[in-house]
Amino acid sequence: MTSLRAVIFDLGGTLIDWPDWDRDIYRRWALSYDYLTETLRKDDWPDREAYVRAMREAELAYWQRVSEEHCSNSPACLLRDGFHRLGKQVHDKEILEALNGYARAVNGWAVAFPDAYETLELLRVSGYRLGLLSNTWWAAKWHNADLVAQGLAPLIDEVAYTSDLPYSKPHPSVFLEMASRLGVEPDKCIMVGDRMIDDIFGALRVGMRAVWKKNDYPWPKPDFIIPTAMITCLIELPSLLRAW
Repeated sequence: MTSLRAVIFDLGGTLIDWPDWDRDIYRRWALSYDYLTETLRKDDWPDREAYVRAMREAELAYWQRVSEEHCSNSPACLLRDGFHRLGKQVHDKEILEALNGYARAVNGWAVAFPDAYETLELLRVSGYRLGLLSNTWWAAKWHNADLVAQGLAPLIDEVAYTSDLPYSKPHPSVFLEMASRLGVEPDKCIMVGDRMIDDIFGALRVGMRAVWKKNDYPWPKPDFIIPTAMITCLIELPSLLRAW
């Protein structure tokens, strides 16, 4: 049996939760608008409702491309798409302030799952290299701030956010990139995630073991994808790995 040396975690839905994700959409984009228009006062800004609607459409279009093409993009590109939908040309300064407003809206919002810290600590003590691989359009520093606030940052050796990569999970390249950053061969890595296609299928395809964190989220669960193992809580992971 191959000696396992690294564990790679998904972020949202696996280590961290953002309460009321869908119901909070209006607040996030509305606060982005408020900060933008208060910081850069102009007479030709679109109205608040139109801004929120356009940015949400751009966000949904981004996730659709991720699902269909496994591509990725930066936060600035998503905002530019939103402004394009409004028929408005903007400069880098305006993009930056809109993003700063969104960052303020999500600051302190994340909540780590209760057993996340203990699980990571146990695995680290056991000698595993720990990685984080997240599909996201958010800026890395926003997620990193969440990890620091929740006390998880010191326990993770390497992080990779797809907003900084050309592709998203389940594209093989992002899993291979994470393994490379950890300095561990893919067949000695375990991927842990809540999404059957993005996390489990993607990891299995490059030779990793894949542990599905069982959940009731409405993510697709194709029958052809069979995880190496399944857990309901993170704290089950250390004993599972000891058994392996």
